[in-house]
Amino acid sequence: MSTSIENARSTLETYIRAWTTRDKGLLLSILADDAVMEDPAGTPPFRGREGIGRFWDFATRDANRTLTPRLEEIRVCGLEGILRFTMEVRQPSTRLGLDLSIIEHVEFDEAGRIRRLHAFWDERSATVPEGWSLLIPDIKDAYSE
Repeated sequence: MSTSIENARSTLETYIRAWTTRDKGLLLSILADDAVMEDPAGTPPFRGREGIGRFWDFATRDANRTLTPRLEEIRVCGLEGILRFTMEVRQPSTRLGLDLSIIEHVEFDEAGRIRRLHAFWDERSATVPEGWSLLIPDIKDAYSE
């Protein structure tokens, strides 16, 4: 049975909801067993739920840091989709922040779970929120967790 466009779209909406609500279990539930994520694309991949869970732990490790994805667009064709959003990252205690414009290319398995995810962003994709200083997370920390 192939994934319907509605199922794939729902998976991507769930992905955004998982980040919005900081629900790691929800995120992991929409991943295929052999899921692979590159964030950003071209960097060493996070493999499987354990590896992607490590990335999640890195991104959410500071309880004082907020992550708010602002969904801009979802497009789905067959077993692939594009997700465009801005991740608003704020660390109020230090007045550090970041707005990161991200485009993610996603491949689904036949059950509609995420099989591959490539996040496209670079330093030109980041802006500093007005009144804040730039937050620069070190993605290398995600590999050493």
